[in-house]
Amino acid sequence: MGILKLTEKDITKMVEKQDITGLINALTNKKDILVRYRAAEALGEIGSINAVDTLINTLQDEDGDVRSMAVYALGQIGDRRAVEPLIENLTDDDGEFKEMVIYSLGEIGGKIATNYLNLALEYDDPNIRWRVAEALGKIASRESVDYLINILEDDNTDVQFYAINSLGEIGDKKSVKSLINLLEDDSWRVRRCSLTALGKIDESPVEPFIVALEDYDCHVRERAVDILGKIGDDESLKFLKIVLDDEDEDVRERASAILEDLQIIDIPIKEDEHQRLEETIERVGSDKAIKILIEALEDEDAETRHRAAEVLGEIGDEQAVEPLIVALDDSNSSVQWRASEALEKLDELAVLPLINALDNGTDNVRSKSVWALGEIGDERAILPLIEHLKDESQTVRWKAALALGKFGKQALNPLRQALKNENFTVRQKAAETLGEIGDPLALDDLKNVLADENIYVRKSAEEAIKSIISKSTENS
Repeated sequence: MGILKLTEKDITKMVEKQDITGLINALTNKKDILVRYRAAEALGEIGSINAVDTLINTLQDEDGDVRSMAVYALGQIGDRRAVEPLIENLTDDDGEFKEMVIYSLGEIGGKIATNYLNLALEYDDPNIRWRVAEALGKIASRESVDYLINILEDDNTDVQFYAINSLGEIGDKKSVKSLINLLEDDSWRVRRCSLTALGKIDESPVEPFIVALEDYDCHVRERAVDILGKIGDDESLKFLKIVLDDEDEDVRERASAILEDLQIIDIPIKEDEHQRLEETIERVGSDKAIKILIEALEDEDAETRHRAAEVLGEIGDEQAVEPLIVALDDSNSSVQWRASEALEKLDELAVLPLINALDNGTDNVRSKSVWALGEIGDERAILPLIEHLKDESQTVRWKAALALGKFGKQALNPLRQALKNENFTVRQKAAETLGEIGDPLALDDLKNVLADENIYVRKSAEEAIKSIISKSTENS
């Protein structure tokens, strides 16, 4: 068979036979871009070091997608001969190509890759910086600790989170002090992420986790409970018993479950925690209570605003919808999330105002609105959520994808249509979400996307197809 007459089916046969020589030869096929692309992909999946030199040569291919797949394949193979050629290709102007190179450098690792990536944390593009921080976490070299500490105050949230995560993966005690300092950050996500990283470092003191049990955000307290449960010494367990009286149900239940598993306590039956609230509302009248609570959403004290949002959700009156949406942008992250939870409890009363907030709100408001709409599950939110798969905020985009996944088959047809959207982020997120839903009806649409012009869309479609087939097999 002449090399110029190869087809994609021939590549499939070579993969089945593990024909490394044939696949390497297919990389030189100048007539068919798709054959070269599939050959590079297959060599990466097989992981043959015999293909490294040819894949390095393929980094100069005239087609951008073939070059990107060669980069990805070199990362999968993990041979360090590829490091310097990959670094040389970081001069490419294509942002997606650079991101793929950084990903593969993180997969390969080694001193040369580490040294380069440490310096690459100074790139102007935040998308490059957070991918570099992520890659350094995979390599987990102590040589990166100082560099990652230097970007803990980065203006970009994603960069900050990946730097924190990577310091946790490296586990060097040198980063403990900096991570403890972040427990004072205004963002509960930063505080929780920092706790998680500290929990991975063997030499972290126990005190920060105990102090975090009094954090004003329930997500942080719950993470502190998990870490103290893993530590499991007498002092940690003593403080977990105190958390059994926490105001948040999830925190209480987590502490109870840990203590019960350790056979420290028997779980008592809880009293009705809404009784006192109901008695108060009955005494002053619901209209008066709602007015007072709405005014309290603007109180100077964050704890007061937090409580007001919580109670308004319990009352469930339409008057509270707009004030709670405003509170989604509160200066205190705990208040923001309490307002979001309250809107979820208001259910269909909050749907249209939340949809409107997707077009008019700040990043915080859009992010919390997307999440609340996913929890409520009203079909009217499906198309607006799909539209926000291309939101300028990465946080909003991934939360929109998660929210759509909660609709299940209700979102199936709109998501299938979204695979044809002109924006590649929408196509990519739609493919990911269809994979999570797992309905075989989407398979043909996803197979069509395997020829998409964007490599990340294609990879997401491929993973989605694998996920759906796997789920179908499990259920058969």
